Amino acid sequence: MRSSSLFLVGVLLVACATENGGDQQGSSGASDGGAGGTLDDGSGNADGDCLTDGEELALGTDPNAVDSDMDGVSDCAEIDCVSDPLDTAEVCYACGWKHNDPGNLVSTGATEGSTIANVSLIDQCNEPVNLWDFAGEYHILYLTAAW
Repeated sequence: MRSSSLFLVGVLLVACATENGGDQQGSSGASDGGAGGTLDDGSGNADGDCLTDGEELALGTDPNAVDSDMDGVSDCAEIDCVSDPLDTAEVCYACGWKHNDPGNLVSTGATEGSTIANVSLIDQCNEPVNLWDFAGEYHILYLTAAW
């Protein structure tokens, strides 16, 4: 029986420009408003999380709920990991990857200068991660294959 193995070491630099180019995390600083009431100026913090009521209204999250989409991850934690606090299907990656897919990428092929397809990779936490979630950052990927 003949067996062969192929060992690939790939260095992939993923640096896709994002359309907005700015800080994608948003504000997650502590509030001076304290928990408990809502102030007219938006600096209150009715749910006692890291966002003021004004910040919650600007984001579209519920100022009276720590977890607006009820997915078990707080709005603040989702903002920190660049996950959408209003999308139940999108939660933080276990290994801490950020959801950086700018939403405007289109696969153009596999030649130099093309945008690669949004393939799903398995990370060290044994969780699938979409390749385009690495957009705008540089990462070294170590790939192996055997057959």
